[in-house]
Amino acid sequence: MNSIRRIFAALALCAAAPLSACSAKAPTGDVAPDGGTFEPMPPRVYVAKVKNALVGLAPTDEELRAVDADASALGALVDGWMKLPEYRQKMLRFFELAFQQTQITPNDFLGQVYAQIGMNEATTPRLMQNLEQSFARTMLELVSEEHPLTEATTTRKFMLTTALKELYAFLDMWQVDDAGKVTDRFRVANPMLTITVGAAQGPIPIAETLDPASPNYMHWYDPDVATANSQVPGCAQDPIPYPSSGLTLHWLLYGSLENHKVGTVTCQQFGGTATAPQFAATDFSDWQMVTVREPAAGELTTKFYDLPALRTATELVLSIPRVGFFSTPAFFANWQTNISNQQRVTMNQTLIVALGSQVDGTDDTPTGANPPGLDAVHASAQACFYCHRTLDPLRSMFSSNYSWNYHNQTEASFASQKGIFTFRGVSKPVNSVGDMGQALADHPLFAEAWAQKLCYYANSSACVSTDPEFQRIVTAFRSANYSWNTLVLELFSSPITTNAAETATADANGEVVAVSRRDHMCAALDNRLGFDDACGLDIVKKKVTGVIPQIVSGLPSDGYGRGSTVPVLPNQPTLFYRAGIENICAGIAALVIDVPAAKQVAGVKQWSSTQPDAAIADFVAMLMALTSSDPRASQATTLLKAHFTDAKAQGATAGDALKSTFITACMAPSAVSIGL
Repeated sequence: MNSIRRIFAALALCAAAPLSACSAKAPTGDVAPDGGTFEPMPPRVYVAKVKNALVGLAPTDEELRAVDADASALGALVDGWMKLPEYRQKMLRFFELAFQQTQITPNDFLGQVYAQIGMNEATTPRLMQNLEQSFARTMLELVSEEHPLTEATTTRKFMLTTALKELYAFLDMWQVDDAGKVTDRFRVANPMLTITVGAAQGPIPIAETLDPASPNYMHWYDPDVATANSQVPGCAQDPIPYPSSGLTLHWLLYGSLENHKVGTVTCQQFGGTATAPQFAATDFSDWQMVTVREPAAGELTTKFYDLPALRTATELVLSIPRVGFFSTPAFFANWQTNISNQQRVTMNQTLIVALGSQVDGTDDTPTGANPPGLDAVHASAQACFYCHRTLDPLRSMFSSNYSWNYHNQTEASFASQKGIFTFRGVSKPVNSVGDMGQALADHPLFAEAWAQKLCYYANSSACVSTDPEFQRIVTAFRSANYSWNTLVLELFSSPITTNAAETATADANGEVVAVSRRDHMCAALDNRLGFDDACGLDIVKKKVTGVIPQIVSGLPSDGYGRGSTVPVLPNQPTLFYRAGIENICAGIAALVIDVPAAKQVAGVKQWSSTQPDAAIADFVAMLMALTSSDPRASQATTLLKAHFTDAKAQGATAGDALKSTFITACMAPSAVSIGL
């Protein structure tokens, strides 16, 4: 019996006791596959597992009856669940993580901007959220239209907000070369221009601000000018004249003021208030698909500061190549490079995302006697040569197009070395980033890599690559022109996920039951209880305060480390995990039990301690995901009722007793695990 099942047993034994008495009874130890003869899982187990993984909801009796009557009905259920908004929510996070667009902070963009990407606390979190979500939203849009998943490496269309359009165009104008030298193309084009920012003159129509023929050209209204640095002698200046600077204008759009001098006094930069941005709130939520292309001969690139034009733009003309997931600002921020690494890390992570494989010195694909781009210094040691002979020609595809700061490559020696795609049995010349994206899309490892990523998501472990059932799924994925919906349907209705029949994967791994990782658990709390963001994960909304966000930030997630081809998946229920879950459940209990009417949130499930039986019935069905037809449901109901009664007998109020009962149900393994 594995350890997470022993926790369930411990909870069952102590359900009638106060929660504090249960704590010492939760066992520890590694999660290990069960030994012995294969035992197929019943529908009540695998339907709950699949529905929780896909949409974070508990199964219904009707769904269980359908699968009990005909096991093939699971496919129809999966197809239906994939149409729910909860599925889109969960896939958004899956794609964010799988395409490695997360784990970024504003400081991670210092290399691309050579300054702060933003300073205003009202707009910078919104921009960061946009950056993390952009490519995931791109893929959700593409797969919803039945585009092949391989377009992840070839697409020149991206889901962008107005704010992201501005950032893409700003980065294109603000060039940073290998040595960190900045070329401000806005200033080069407008050397004598003065940017005037003031408050006293009142709002200025942006049409006048952007009209070179208007006396208000490049005059911007910012109410912060009236108060920013006013406490500094000499800095009470309105309006503030700035010399021509693309960075000054970029910050101004986000509501921040660059430092400036008044005589000999230096007035410090000012992050800005919520009323200062030129962006409207909707400019961070007006997602639309935008084509990004390079300019034709003599064609001007998109103006980064023309907000009215950006709001309606469905095309950006930019000189920096933007093709596929590996060219987004978020991916570059996640995997920064330098003069020594020279984008080897960027290339290696690109291979990991697209093909589930990395350069490790074992690839024997011929690269020729003199591989293009080979770094003779790094490859001089025999131990290093085998990696560099593969990685250096590959990373040349990046270094010929991008500087070490991910702008246009201006160093002739790198720009002229186009590289060659030679990896795991495939060798072909490439002349552009688009060629590289196509080589990734055509690679035979692509289908298996993404089927395997979904295995990790569904089963918290890898599928056995030689398993005939896994290969059937991979073949179905390829045959369906890399349809993501087909892959999800095939894998989640397969015994490789349900364990309803024996597979080579089940023989090798046993029945893997893992702790519910952060994104799974928080989605379940939201979707089952009606919360908008129970865990406080949304950096913009910031509705949740207290200990829950602090604890949640330390829970395991499905992120990727540098050089790792598999997500970080800690499966064992450690005491730290158990303590964290207990405190999260306690925090949630306070939000749903005996909450005064004035503090109740619309849509959030509420329970009254004056009706404990109805509440406990919901706890069993919604939190523990045990339907009334499940034989475990009646036992759980009996134990929870005993817990409630015993807690009151020991002096707890009815409200506190029901909260303790909620916590116990919330901590049941069927609520805090994946696979049970």
